[in-house]
Amino acid sequence: MVVEHLQRTQDASEVHHAYRQRIDELSRRGIEEGISLSEASERDFWAFVGAPVTARRAGLVLMDNGNLRAVWKGDDGSHLGIHFLGGQSVRYVIFKRRLASTQISRVAGIDTFEGIKKQIRAFDLTSLVHG
Repeated sequence: MVVEHLQRTQDASEVHHAYRQRIDELSRRGIEEGISLSEASERDFWAFVGAPVTARRAGLVLMDNGNLRAVWKGDDGSHLGIHFLGGQSVRYVIFKRRLASTQISRVAGIDTFEGIKKQIRAFDLTSLVHG
């Protein structure tokens, strides 16, 4: 139990460090292209991934408007994209193949942190985000 906790803590620390490096890189590249990283979007990103940081790492991009967008992809075709708008508001897209279905369910919208967390649970994507 202690060993598992230490491993999760180390994994979270590594993910946090990787995110920090990626955000710094995106910020530098954004400046070169005349795009300023939104402090509100970055603050929301960190608040969403939490402390300790989730162990499952998302792809992270800087949008043309300066906001961060995180994307988690699963091996089963699941996809969660979250665009951090600031003010604890997000624009999201979810793709999820339901059991016993060949169709992929798709949903998109704008919601609060609490709302997107409910969507993540409803679509059974918690392990996609949190490892």
